[in-house]
Amino acid sequence: MNISVTLAVISLIFMGLSSFMNKVAVSNGLYFPPLLMIINVCYIVMALIIHMNQKQPFVITPRMLGIGSLVGLFGSIGYVCMFYALNNGGMGSVVFPIVGLSLIVSVILSIAIYQEPLTVGRIVGLSLGLGSIILLSR
Repeated sequence: MNISVTLAVISLIFMGLSSFMNKVAVSNGLYFPPLLMIINVCYIVMALIIHMNQKQPFVITPRMLGIGSLVGLFGSIGYVCMFYALNNGGMGSVVFPIVGLSLIVSVILSIAIYQEPLTVGRIVGLSLGLGSIILLSR
């Protein structure tokens, strides 16, 4: 298994744990705004640790500011909607698979914008993924 796939699998595990912890937070009646701030402090600490270990200059460019702002905006909207879905009685076994459909948006955009190849295997994989998410969310 190459390093990209290994890191993707590690990401899958930890992002799955992160999503599940949202359900734990809702089950414990935690108020969302301070929770979101704590989560983001953890992101900042991790970014600082990575920055200090890479010994690169800390530079923020206009392009980085624009792209980072869009990533933060899109992620925040998605995160808030997922949290409120869970908070309004949504079952994790329904909400998480629906949120998991976000990978289809990413794959389609990667194919359309970066001309990544659309193979039969990818079409079958996306179809099976979509089918499994639909079945899981019922």
